[in-house]
Amino acid sequence: MLLNLYNSFAANNTKKAEIAVEYGCAKKVLRADRALEKRFPASLTKVMTLYLLFKAISEKKVSFNTRFKVSKFAVRQPPSKLGLKVGEKIMVSDLIKAMVVKSANDAAVVVAEGLCGSVSKFCLLMNRMAIKLGMVKTHFENPSGLPDARQITCAKDIAVLGMALYRDFPQYWHFLSLKSFKYRNQTHMTHCKILKWYKGTDGGKTGFTNASGYNLLVTAEKFNKFGRSKRVFVVVFGGNTSKTRDLCAAHLLNSCLKDYNICSTSKAKDVLHTVRKHKSLSRQIEKADKSTLEETIFELDSVAVSEILKSNEVDQYQLDKLYENEEGVVQIIEEGIVFHKK
Repeated sequence: MLLNLYNSFAANNTKKAEIAVEYGCAKKVLRADRALEKRFPASLTKVMTLYLLFKAISEKKVSFNTRFKVSKFAVRQPPSKLGLKVGEKIMVSDLIKAMVVKSANDAAVVVAEGLCGSVSKFCLLMNRMAIKLGMVKTHFENPSGLPDARQITCAKDIAVLGMALYRDFPQYWHFLSLKSFKYRNQTHMTHCKILKWYKGTDGGKTGFTNASGYNLLVTAEKFNKFGRSKRVFVVVFGGNTSKTRDLCAAHLLNSCLKDYNICSTSKAKDVLHTVRKHKSLSRQIEKADKSTLEETIFELDSVAVSEILKSNEVDQYQLDKLYENEEGVVQIIEEGIVFHKK
């Protein structure tokens, strides 16, 4: 019965959904499409798990050096995972890195059990916090994002969560910008490839299941020639591939950061000097086909893609190389899929 409900919802769930919000007091919504429609969060769920862990650390209930014991249930989680062993103890700092970079499902369960004793109790905490933060269309059934018909959210709620994490725990936000981490002499690389090539990004989290498509939460901050900064949070649901999803997010960031093309804290003379050295991003965007903003976000035309790459000094070969091993079966295994593509 539950599987039938899951499959029925999944059939219409991979349609694109997006939102771009300017961070600040007003939290102005700059662009939105299907932002309130129900979606499966997949591994974006781990942003809430991180929020609750950061909260416990800030309240000194645990520390980065605290070690949580690994249970049989944690070990039984499907990939992506670290391959933890029953009974071993792992530091909180490693669990954070594993969830952010590797999107490790076993690490998420270890955190839930370490903080609350059980996943069910932790999920109660997750749902209470979702209500408190104003995530009105979100419900959690697990801390990892593995497929569950009852685990739902929407693009706006994930944006709210991302901004809350940035606002409430700025001292820990740097974890969301990690591109790799080492555990047991093995180096794990991030799934969040956009952090490697889109200028100004300093935090993000990806997610994928067959039912959700390729999901992304990412934020970027840039400065204009007067030294004023602007930060935008973007959420994309339902990408066909990780690359098209990331290009979509980049397109949204470009359109929302017109005239903000300086990716440093330089002010005054340094800012003006930087402006002279770089082409105006706004002029580049004006050359793009405006109709692409109204079309499905995963059908960006060659002009729009060209402008995205140009503004970030990335060529097509570099982009293709970055994503060449990220599609199909490899991505499915890494992101921990239960319902595999045929």
